[in-house]
Amino acid sequence: MNLALRRTAASAALATGIGVAAWLVFGSPQSWEGTLRWLRHGLALASLGTITLAARWMFPGDPKS
Repeated sequence: MNLALRRTAASAALATGIGVAAWLVFGSPQSWEGTLRWLRHGLALASLGTITLAARWMFPGDPKS
């Protein structure tokens, strides 16, 4: 994959992950109770995974990637 394309995709994924995390912290899911609370926790873990994946895409460990 081209490095510029990889970093563009990483920037989009990073913005998405941060946006979802900010919505979960400051948005309406604060009032979610019961089963929806588990959905909120799953979305938080997914946004953390998205941010981690974006960091791996933006700064690959192998210089040839």
